[in-house]
Amino acid sequence: MALPRINENPQFELTIPSMNKQVHFRPFLVKEEKVMLMAMETNDQKHILKTIVNTIDACVEEELDVSKLTTFDVEYSFLQIRSKSVGETSKLKLECKECKTENEVTVNINDIKINVPKLDNLVKITKDIHVELSWPSFENVLSNNVVDAKSEVDQAFNLIRSSIVAIQTNEERFLAKDHKKEELDNFVESMTQDQFANLRNYVEQMPRLKHDISFCCTNCATQNTITVEGMQSFFS
Repeated sequence: MALPRINENPQFELTIPSMNKQVHFRPFLVKEEKVMLMAMETNDQKHILKTIVNTIDACVEEELDVSKLTTFDVEYSFLQIRSKSVGETSKLKLECKECKTENEVTVNINDIKINVPKLDNLVKITKDIHVELSWPSFENVLSNNVVDAKSEVDQAFNLIRSSIVAIQTNEERFLAKDHKKEELDNFVESMTQDQFANLRNYVEQMPRLKHDISFCCTNCATQNTITVEGMQSFFS
């Protein structure tokens, strides 16, 4: 006699932020959690991100092209899936700004939202040249060495490069994917500070997984409000 099958029916909903697309998902299972824990032990950020994306792909019921997910799609989706798999609340240790005492604060994962601003993604560089931008997919982030950049300057520069979709002149449209990184780097490096700032402004407004948490310190009764950012910051 075959063993009973379990966890086939639980189904929840989430909305992929960048696509505004609603999908159904199941909690991740022990076999998937095991793979993720093994990935975490490597401390290899690329490997961890790929494992998380694979978990999202396995848990979402609808067909989803995960290669098009942005980094904030990945963080938000995984956090929602994890909340139904491990628990909808997470206990964080936050330091009081006044007395530096660590406070244990419970956060409801369902309260964490991502706001996607509506921006003009066509940035004017000169009267004849425009750059078309988009929030980079996690695959672009990996291929452009954003995750493992050696410095914050390199990380910012690589993120800007990975956000370029096309360069448009009055006569032609040059797709970024058809050109080498070196060509794109040379194009960006030839800009003035003001021109570069227009690109940087777009990238700096990319949505991030963050949440304001208010708590009263158990030691000195100071009222604190702390902004917590990044997916791993919400893990117990």
